[in-house]
Amino acid sequence: MIRKPFVALVVAATLAGCNTSPVEPRRPAAELPAKPAAADIAPAPESLSAARTQLSLMAAENRITNTLTWAGEYLQQERAEDAKQLLAELNPQALNQQQRFQLTLLHGRATLALQNPRETLALLTQEQDNILQYPADQQAQLDLLRADALAMSGQLLDSLQQRVAAHPLLSDKDQEYNHNMIWQLLMQLPATDLAGAIDKSSGDLLGWLTLAQLYRDPIADLDAQVTRLNQWSAQWRTHPAVNDVPVMLEALEKAASQRPSQVAILLPASGPLETVGATLKQGIMTAYYQHKQDNLTPTLRFYDSSGDDILAVYQQAIAEGADFILGPLAKEKAATIASQGTLPVTTLALNYVDEEQPLPDNFFQFGLAPEDEARQIALQGFQQGDTQAGILYPKGDWGQRVAQAFADEWQALGGTVTAWSEYQEGPAIGDTVEELLLVAQSEQRGKAVSRFTNLKVDERPRRRQDLDFLFLIANPDQGRQVKPALNFHYAKDLPVYATSLIYSGMSNPRRDQDLNGIRFVEIPWLLGDENSALHQLTDEQWPEGHGRYERLFAMGIDAYRLQGRLYLLNALPSSEMPGVTGRLRMQQQRIVRELNWAIFSRGEARALPQVSAPATLSSRPGSATTSR
Repeated sequence: MIRKPFVALVVAATLAGCNTSPVEPRRPAAELPAKPAAADIAPAPESLSAARTQLSLMAAENRITNTLTWAGEYLQQERAEDAKQLLAELNPQALNQQQRFQLTLLHGRATLALQNPRETLALLTQEQDNILQYPADQQAQLDLLRADALAMSGQLLDSLQQRVAAHPLLSDKDQEYNHNMIWQLLMQLPATDLAGAIDKSSGDLLGWLTLAQLYRDPIADLDAQVTRLNQWSAQWRTHPAVNDVPVMLEALEKAASQRPSQVAILLPASGPLETVGATLKQGIMTAYYQHKQDNLTPTLRFYDSSGDDILAVYQQAIAEGADFILGPLAKEKAATIASQGTLPVTTLALNYVDEEQPLPDNFFQFGLAPEDEARQIALQGFQQGDTQAGILYPKGDWGQRVAQAFADEWQALGGTVTAWSEYQEGPAIGDTVEELLLVAQSEQRGKAVSRFTNLKVDERPRRRQDLDFLFLIANPDQGRQVKPALNFHYAKDLPVYATSLIYSGMSNPRRDQDLNGIRFVEIPWLLGDENSALHQLTDEQWPEGHGRYERLFAMGIDAYRLQGRLYLLNALPSSEMPGVTGRLRMQQQRIVRELNWAIFSRGEARALPQVSAPATLSSRPGSATTSR
């Protein structure tokens, strides 16, 4: 199963629903009404107005058939709005049962492609009496449509229930699509929701939920997971997912057989990175103690990597029995090891080397790259249907690099950067924001027009309107200057999305009032359940916390967990690990993080409902990350 961001996958599958060419994973084509003779039908006209003109000249039955066929073609061409408008010309009362089914299916897919799941759900509710009269296979196709809409609305468990109930009634192709989407949902359902659903479920749904729980467990002993998977297979012999288990078992068994027995950890113990190294070590040791009950917990040995000769330290660790290397932390030292060609043992560097540098097959990278966050925010904007973005970043190479990562991803997705500006902290931020928003120009235009007309002209200044949202790179102090400046310059309604840099990690409601309304990505560790066993263990060991280094502490936890899961992530493209720094997956020998979403409200950072990593694109006001 190929993992894709769920909402984008739903939209892609919706558009693929009327397509006959292979799309992976794809929605099987709906059954179209039987086509009339070739002389009676033609390809859909290029323009909607031409289509309406031609349809108006047709006899009633041909008009209905062509409207449905052309709407399907427009959906194939990703012209969902045109498809929806064309379908609106039909009177449902004038259609036979097959045509009304097709109208409902196409209309629902168009509204989903336009990212309006509430409209889709309302349509299906309105048509419910008619739907009950359709054959079972048609009802099942509309059940899948409802499941897609529920997922896009953030109702993941309801979507799962709908999919599982409909599954036996689907065709083989529909089952393949549905099977994939069920697994996508299970991988994105928050762990607490997953556990709660298990207690309330039965039948095939319970089988799916328990399989996902044991597969996703990031702290389970690998041998125990293999045993539990075998037990699951024995218990659920006729379950739709039973054929997936052998692949999981093979990967888990191989991961268990390749589990390291001695891990060498290369961290700086002196110099400018001493505190960073110490914090990472504390996170690693906390995770180690949590796993201590496992029978095969590896031996850990720490080495000081702060010296100049990192290769000597690396070779010493191997000579002393290490069969897995964790580190080093410094980027240039990681690059030095990566440049050695084939490495004697698997190595997970705690930083990222330049993408152009060729890597040994057993060299991997993990870190807290802000570029990942920038790309996630770009994807979120794309998923919610935005097309125009502004970028505001602090002056300097670092800010420019993160801004460029966002811009590259945003433009690759088809978006346009309509405003791009750097700022310097201090009084000049207000001027930078005003220039970014083109407020002065709007005021000047209004005055100029009023000089040459007798009409009353609204001369009040206003911000530019070619921005769907602003991507902001700022620390808390900078953000406390930027957001009030945006509010002052008529952009209070402009959505602002920020990286985790905006949040200090500590509650400060009095000062953070000025950040209200900013949405940002953040690691689960800082937004999660403070009563979890791991948080309690951490509080016992480090009651004072780690202040601004808390994210590095969380990185240490995930770094330890990854040493046992690296093979699994590398071997199965669909696999991921729910870590405390994000949902972790492998991409070209890099561990990529997908963070949770939060919003500043009344000066507090509040977690937003986790819908589809990062969030659903549905309605702006009520959805997790897209509500304005």
